[in-house]
Amino acid sequence: MGDALTRTVPRTLAVCVLAVAGLTAAAAYQPVLVLVLVVAAPVLVWGVDHPKRFVAAAILVSIFGKTAAQVSGSAAVDLLDELAIAASLLVCVGPRLFRGQPLRSFPGLVWWALYGALGVVSGFVVGVPLAVLASGTALAGKGILLALAVAQLHWTSDDVRRLAKGGVGLLLFIIACCVVNLAIPQTWQSTVGNIDQLSFRAAIPSLIGPFVEPGTLGIMAALGFLAVVAWNTTMGSTRFTWLLSAGMALVAILSFRRKTWLGMMGSFLWLSSRAGRSGVFPAAITAVVGIVIVFWSTLLNALQGIVATYLDQSEGTAARTLMTRDSFFVAQDYFPLGAGFGRFGSDTASEFYSPLYLERGYQNVWGLSERTGNAMFLTDTMWPAVLAESGFLGMLAFLVALVAVFRRLRRLSRDDQPVARFLGLTGMAWIVQYLLESTGNPVFVSPPSYIPLFLLIGLLGSFGGRATETDTDDADDEQPAGAGHAGADGRGDVARVTHPAPVG
Repeated sequence: MGDALTRTVPRTLAVCVLAVAGLTAAAAYQPVLVLVLVVAAPVLVWGVDHPKRFVAAAILVSIFGKTAAQVSGSAAVDLLDELAIAASLLVCVGPRLFRGQPLRSFPGLVWWALYGALGVVSGFVVGVPLAVLASGTALAGKGILLALAVAQLHWTSDDVRRLAKGGVGLLLFIIACCVVNLAIPQTWQSTVGNIDQLSFRAAIPSLIGPFVEPGTLGIMAALGFLAVVAWNTTMGSTRFTWLLSAGMALVAILSFRRKTWLGMMGSFLWLSSRAGRSGVFPAAITAVVGIVIVFWSTLLNALQGIVATYLDQSEGTAARTLMTRDSFFVAQDYFPLGAGFGRFGSDTASEFYSPLYLERGYQNVWGLSERTGNAMFLTDTMWPAVLAESGFLGMLAFLVALVAVFRRLRRLSRDDQPVARFLGLTGMAWIVQYLLESTGNPVFVSPPSYIPLFLLIGLLGSFGGRATETDTDDADDEQPAGAGHAGADGRGDVARVTHPAPVG
């Protein structure tokens, strides 16, 4: 033993000394990179041992990444959501590949993969610069990669309950931030918001909460509200959950986002109709009617604003309408693959100001050019980017993927297990909200709005699929023996919470 230690300790010390010396030398040239490596290595090791906790932490970082970047003023911090997703892929996908196990799938994966392949291949075909293509691909695919990472873990009903508890904490934090925002609106806006000008509706400030602008708060609050209502519908309600849903509804209302209001009220009525308890649906109708009456003038202005945004021709074609129309022309010009990621309608196309914009004279259109006003409408909708960058085939693949997800959610909404029904109803309400919001916001790719939906899509890899015998390992479950095989009501989950078929 003594001889072994005599040989081992000096070697270990020598390796440590060499590692420290190498890192010190590298830090003189790339201090940020070295710091990231020093911090990331132990975090990734911990993540491999606790993948579900790591994914939860990564999602939390992604949600508040843009806020942290705005407050800190650091461009590097703005990459937190991409780094968090990349790290989640390493933690969740890496061990499975290392063990020689097939990757787990989730609804719509093949179609989203086709959409991504079309956008990348078209980029190479038309000669999009690699830096632009890489940035555009990362933007278009990060939600899909998040779902892929989440799907590699076997999630149970108990895991969903734990995620729901964490979600409650997140919603309470949002409410608390909104209270402070309401108390000191200008100070909060100048500290957290990305626009210094504070907007008011009926003498009430348009809240941003812990996010950088009202639109993000609106959709995140609406998603939280709908999730709590779905929980009340399927898992049973308490006074606390009713108060929480009311608080999130008020937060969403005070964001004063018109599409958020409309989608939230419609989905709320639909969820309430699924409660199966007398008095719930009439109470929901009463609540919606009360909101309409109280905020009638604001709602009317919102509807008029929607019409003006898309149809007003007083100063030329409205910016959103122009981009939507031109996306069809671009898809025709670059048929059948599209113009490539980073070339039209995306944040990457705005950042590098696509030559397609110059060809169409966008530099002279208000809302599409910094020179004539601002360029906010370049990234103010979702579908022009999908259609123009990946072509008609890519658009079709994206829509078919959403249909595949919706079908799984609808099947879960009729499941015997309350947790499965909760996921199904929540997801169906969310997709409706996302589709409505996507007409004026790139919610499927913009952080943090894309995160809840693709997290849920990843969870569907463990819920509602067909069990197979090719994937029986539970090393990543982080569950005690027997956990996940019985819900809170004592009934087994095995028939519902299954290992999906491997990819390929």
